[in-house]
Amino acid sequence: MSAGESNCIYKVGVKTLIEFSAKSGSLDRRFTPAPSGQEGIAGHQQVVKNRPSHFVSEYSLSLQFENLLLRGRVDGLDPEANTIEEIKTYHGELDLLPENHKSLHWAQVKLYGWMYCLQENIENINLSVVYYHINSRVETKQTKAYSRQQLQEFCEPLLKRYIQWQQIIQQRQLKLNQWISDLTFPYPEFRDSQRLMAEAVYKSAATGKTLLVEAPTGTGKTLASLFPSIKAISNTPADKIFYLTSKTTGKHLALDTLKLLSEPSSAIRILELTAIEKACHEPELFCHGESCPLARGFYTKLDQARLDAYERTVLDKQALDELALKHQICPFYLSLEMSRWVDVIVADINYYFDGSPLLLNLTKQFEWKPVLLIDESHNLIDRGSSMYSAGINRADLLAAKRSSPPALAKPLNKINKLWLDLLKHEDYKNKSFSVLPEPPEKLSQAFTTFINAYTQFLQKNPQHSVQHSATQHWFFAVVNYLNKLDMLGDDYAADLLTEHPRQEEITLRNLIPARLLKERLESAHCACFFSATLQPAHYYQTMLGIEDNSVCMELPSPFDTEQLAVNFSNQISTRYKDRSSAIAPMSDVVFNQVTSAPGNYLAFFSSYEFLHQVLEKLSPLLIESGYQIINQQRNMTEQNRADFINTFRTENNVFGFAVLGGVFSEGIDLPGDALTGTFIATLGLPQFNPVNEFKKQFLQEKFGQGYQFTYLYPGIQKVVQAAGRVIRTQSDKGSVWLLDDRFNQPEVKRLLPRWWNIH
Repeated sequence: MSAGESNCIYKVGVKTLIEFSAKSGSLDRRFTPAPSGQEGIAGHQQVVKNRPSHFVSEYSLSLQFENLLLRGRVDGLDPEANTIEEIKTYHGELDLLPENHKSLHWAQVKLYGWMYCLQENIENINLSVVYYHINSRVETKQTKAYSRQQLQEFCEPLLKRYIQWQQIIQQRQLKLNQWISDLTFPYPEFRDSQRLMAEAVYKSAATGKTLLVEAPTGTGKTLASLFPSIKAISNTPADKIFYLTSKTTGKHLALDTLKLLSEPSSAIRILELTAIEKACHEPELFCHGESCPLARGFYTKLDQARLDAYERTVLDKQALDELALKHQICPFYLSLEMSRWVDVIVADINYYFDGSPLLLNLTKQFEWKPVLLIDESHNLIDRGSSMYSAGINRADLLAAKRSSPPALAKPLNKINKLWLDLLKHEDYKNKSFSVLPEPPEKLSQAFTTFINAYTQFLQKNPQHSVQHSATQHWFFAVVNYLNKLDMLGDDYAADLLTEHPRQEEITLRNLIPARLLKERLESAHCACFFSATLQPAHYYQTMLGIEDNSVCMELPSPFDTEQLAVNFSNQISTRYKDRSSAIAPMSDVVFNQVTSAPGNYLAFFSSYEFLHQVLEKLSPLLIESGYQIINQQRNMTEQNRADFINTFRTENNVFGFAVLGGVFSEGIDLPGDALTGTFIATLGLPQFNPVNEFKKQFLQEKFGQGYQFTYLYPGIQKVVQAAGRVIRTQSDKGSVWLLDDRFNQPEVKRLLPRWWNIH
């Protein structure tokens, strides 16, 4: 053993090794209040200040054991006392800190101690775990003396366990490179546009440049992004692929494509990440070993389950469910564990772009160089703003007060009083919407006081039912709000909505997600944004944080203009004030189309209210003509949505009513006779309200295109997506009716797809 790097294959940090090799016991996802990152840093700094001048903080250590290079930084070293310290900050009572947490702390400091003994060639060392209480600033120091031999007997099995796992990975990696080399395109040839996109994706992986591709429906975007990305793993700096999407249908299409490219015996490893609500097998039980059998002994069962999972090429939801039943282990947390060891991950975009997301954190921890394939990228603007915003509602506060134990009444009452004081302020009285000059500081301080009180209460009462009440829901809302305070910049606004009494809302509103998206993009090797609707490119570049030197492509459609008849109705206005008078002429257009060219049709409207008004007028005519009527409902389940779509696939003369921008206006595939045409009875503009009007003003001052950025571009994007449901294959034919006179405006027409041939 030596401290050098010669002949070393595997490199790992101490914390990563301890997480892998030293965890034991059950999974326990009960809320255990922990200090924030800033609190932890401040606590460490305070402990170091209390030490003598010869005390060394952040002392680096390295060790080569067999073919493993281990690195880490000791929190503190007192060379005169021959003592190594590991500093841990906490809230609440130390006696209530879980024992398996404490055992990990000691495993970490023991590993540091052994490394130090070897590096300095000494036989004995004192090891301390220092617990620092964030609120009281009291230190509790636990010190034990160890010999080098004792530490070696403890540490060597941990290192060997990790090495054995890395050897399995290394063997598979060698096979992967050969498999990638042999991988061929699964069809006789590329489509023309598909080849262009595939070449651009590969170049992006090779150069690390960002790519923005508008690829019309029918291009084969999923295959054109995944195939070259896989080929790039063995020939470019890229080493992972994250296929990120905001739609369940996008995930399924990506997984089907990956299964097409691979076989059960392939060397590649593919993982689907599913939200815990959909993955959980025991939703009625609490997520800890005392309640759920799949959480009980999780880390004891993990070794065998991980080995079993690693033998599978595709770990989709079905495969994870099978492993969960076989090993009696939680499928969701098994999927999180396996995300460290696979090549391709298919997941929702929040797994990389959210506030502190799993895939971004793993990328930084393991220094990965992932290719981000961002499907339906047009959705990322709204999703990004939503992820980086935080709203707190007084109705939730009042519910929290009703469900809270007496010990929390005082901080909650204080928050309510400060909130009422804010509502009485002269600048905000009698207004439904107000922009605040800055987030209310006194309220933020009161939120922090409540968080500390709640944290201490749970430390003393870990089984209390408050954890399943509105009080805990409020707690997480406040934590989210305070976290967003740390993100604030000139792309944010703080605002107050007071339209509904006792439901007033304060929001930290992200208006331009570009800065925060860009921060996350910088950790990736490259990013490929693709969608059928990414026009105009400068809008998406500006709002998504895509650098100026990125590659922007607009691919030609694989479809012929003769396949789609695009019709305009110049005499109809669907503006809010004109809707009642639009119903009759709109119904005439629809009836004439469906009777002259029978088939399956979808009509899209701006709201459920307008949908039902037209439905009432049109239904008798359609039913009399032999049509089956189906319509989108609010809060449809996944099964309801599947039934809606399957009706088009299995029956004839179906007429569906849906809301533009909803689940049926993008991401669904209805080829052939499944869909004959669409009617789009709205320009798709977001609702005119005080929030959007403020956003328009804000973006006008920032970019000089407030109306376009707030209303027009997002609206037309929804229209084009909905129209894209009609032509899905080379043999499809159909029609689109644009039922609003504004579609004839030159600025609007310029945003419609070129291949429609209407310019």
